[in-house]
Amino acid sequence: MKLSPINGSPIAGSKSNNNKKSENLLNKNQQTSFKGGVDALTNFWQFIDNGGRALQFTVEDMTGTNIPRSIKGAMAGYKYTGKINIPAFLQEFIREFLTGPTMCVSPVAILALATRATGKSANTHMENIINLSHIMEALPKENIPKETFEDKFYTNAVKDLLEHTIGKQTDSNSIETLTQAIKDYGKADKKSAAKSLDDIQALFEHIVKSQKENYKDTDFLVAKYSIDNAKEGATKFKNYVNYITSYAKDYSKKYSTRDNMVKITNDTIGNFKKSWLGKRFITVASMFFITGALMSFIPKIYTWASGGVNPNASAIYDEAKKNDGGAK
Repeated sequence: MKLSPINGSPIAGSKSNNNKKSENLLNKNQQTSFKGGVDALTNFWQFIDNGGRALQFTVEDMTGTNIPRSIKGAMAGYKYTGKINIPAFLQEFIREFLTGPTMCVSPVAILALATRATGKSANTHMENIINLSHIMEALPKENIPKETFEDKFYTNAVKDLLEHTIGKQTDSNSIETLTQAIKDYGKADKKSAAKSLDDIQALFEHIVKSQKENYKDTDFLVAKYSIDNAKEGATKFKNYVNYITSYAKDYSKKYSTRDNMVKITNDTIGNFKKSWLGKRFITVASMFFITGALMSFIPKIYTWASGGVNPNASAIYDEAKKNDGGAK
């Protein structure tokens, strides 16, 4: 006996039309449900990505090691004793939940303190302190208003990065447009800064695509720049924008006069470079040694919590002793 779908009934209309409506409705429902799941997953991972490396590392660490190893510790020796191994669970839990965050959060906290105490250039790579100082050297040696200083410095930095990234001279309109975008970003509040930086990234990519003749091996997320008259460097474009704005703010703050004029001389540029190279070295060294010192305390904490023994193996040893005693 052949079965026909209800939608095939002539009361609801022609068979072909109703089947088509049914298929469309089914597809729509399936697509809506699927789309909702995909959107939720996409939004979740976008949230993780927006949280920066600290949040990314935390999620990876939690799902990859912290939770699985804690569960493994709780089940250590279970097949011999039939009991949850609380000491082993505590040891694994404390070790894993302290190690990852300490490695990740400590350097970030130290860097945040350094930038607050000394200036945002504490987060600028040494190569870029040298690179931006080289760009500063091309400015006229004079005292100029702060706004004029920013215009000239940003323009020189943008011209340099576009020419090195594209591989040829860039039109003045592109330089002016990107310069203004970076200036606006430097003045933006924290709430709108992330969106502004994404827009600048898109503008940079558009300029490179519209002017570069060959895209082979081109990474549109990377900016190239001059380190000196002979050497070229490269870094993530978004990072470089932050380095440019940080350098300009810290330099103008240090060498501004009472009448809001910025002093530009070979000595001020050289002293600024040496000062920030030293601060950056101290910052990086502090991140390394303080994090290492904090990490050295973690074994003492979880060893104390587990009673000074290896609880993962204790259940097995106890069972082995019982068996040996029974055999005798």
